[in-house]
Amino acid sequence: MKAAYLVFLLVWCSLALAFDEAAEREATRLLTEYQEEAQKQYNKVSLVSWAYHTNITEHNKKIMEEASLAITEFQKEWYNKVKNYLDSDLSPETSRVMKMAFPVQLDQADAKNLTSILATMSTIYSTATVCLTPRKCVNLDPDLASIMASSRDHEKLNLIWEKWRTNVSRKIRPHYLQYMELVNKKARLNGYNDYGDELRMKYETKTFEEDVSKLYKELDPLYRLIHSYIRKKLRLVYPQIESRGLLPASVLGDMWGRFWTNIYPLVTPYPEKPDLDVTEAMKAQNYTVTRMFGMGEEFFTSMGLKALGESFWTLSMLERPKDGRSVTCHPTAWDFMDGRDYRIKMCAEINFDDLATIHHELGHIQYDMQYAHQPFTYRDGANDGFHEAIGELMSLSMSTPSHLVKVGLLEDATEDRELTINYLLRMALQSVTALPFHLVNDLWRWRAFRGEYLVQDYNTHYWKLKEQYLGVKAPVNRSSEDLDPPAIFHIANNYDMIRYFTRTILQFQFLEKLCEAAGHEGFLHTCDFYGSKKAGDLLG
Repeated sequence: MKAAYLVFLLVWCSLALAFDEAAEREATRLLTEYQEEAQKQYNKVSLVSWAYHTNITEHNKKIMEEASLAITEFQKEWYNKVKNYLDSDLSPETSRVMKMAFPVQLDQADAKNLTSILATMSTIYSTATVCLTPRKCVNLDPDLASIMASSRDHEKLNLIWEKWRTNVSRKIRPHYLQYMELVNKKARLNGYNDYGDELRMKYETKTFEEDVSKLYKELDPLYRLIHSYIRKKLRLVYPQIESRGLLPASVLGDMWGRFWTNIYPLVTPYPEKPDLDVTEAMKAQNYTVTRMFGMGEEFFTSMGLKALGESFWTLSMLERPKDGRSVTCHPTAWDFMDGRDYRIKMCAEINFDDLATIHHELGHIQYDMQYAHQPFTYRDGANDGFHEAIGELMSLSMSTPSHLVKVGLLEDATEDRELTINYLLRMALQSVTALPFHLVNDLWRWRAFRGEYLVQDYNTHYWKLKEQYLGVKAPVNRSSEDLDPPAIFHIANNYDMIRYFTRTILQFQFLEKLCEAAGHEGFLHTCDFYGSKKAGDLLG
């Protein structure tokens, strides 16, 4: 019996591994042809998208929409060419690339509508202002962001918080509802239950939602301890905060309560220790934005990784243009898919947070350069969390006290308990406190996409999740006219946010391995792999 069973297994395995050689050859030929054409097409659409985001005009918006539609038509033509091979007996590798490269597209009318909606939402977000006085209306970056970071005026913070949502997400709301219908329709054309299901399958596991919820349960006790400590400290500044209750979202240091690092001066456990926010040292040393980017580049080259090309410096938008044009200031790294052109779009200021962001964005660029030799379809992160983890890993390493001493921004980082606790709290305000924020934004979207909420109750359910997971509440009354999720860049611009949850887990796993490669001994938070060629080899 055993021998017969083994023969059966061998025969079954050989059949399972077999594939149609003729179909495989033709599919491979078509893929090669597609990859060459796609690289050119996506380069074109990236260029016009860049032109729009660095100069927001109706003319540029129209050109960007036309280019996006052209990509949809290009993908549709190729889908029709290859659809007979999508269910053929191909090798696992070829089958996987085919399914990744050739999703089913919406029909022309729906595609045009979706493209227009996405551009409109992006424009509303990027051009929004808040009027501080009848004659003074200001942008998010740097004006509103600076006020939310530094003001301690409770009423002013609440007012700006509310006006931003009135001018952004309330205007986006009708477009977002149409967007939800169309992306759900496209997802179902491709065999997914809804768009949330499609986004989760980027992680190639059907249990992803359960996995991240289970993972967060392990981390929730740490978050709650930090929340309690922050609430106690903030009550000294804002007596309106309840001693045992929810924190108002407007007093956490940015427009959304996403990262809490800007309130670090208010909550520092040992304020007499050296300031880990080295902004004043940067200003005293006459830092420029160009110098900040040069420091970021040198971080990578010190590890033997790739330097930035000349086009990066001549074509990137590193600061807000001084000619008055409207731009999208949210920092993003761009790969123009030609293996040469990489840029960053950012309105950088001279401060420590932006220095960390620069290292983060250059992490994306380094990743782009490292996989430039791959087939077009594979020029992306293993999943969205990988790309973000590489970026945030660089911010994490460059912000250690030991690294700041090396680059001359901190005079002394003699390791002691108090400085360590200060540093770990600051790190937690960047990472741990953002975990439930990112989780909730996508839990809400996943549930909304699959129809768990009535449309008129969308905002109510959003704030219920915020209260449940974050212990944070809206600082002013909300209504069914509001839709607060698109008040942030990522949701207004069709990016998932679970990537930032998974990146926070991954970045510390990556850090541990790179520190081992660098020969680091001691606690992980004291590691700086700057200058380690062995760590650079592993990262590359």
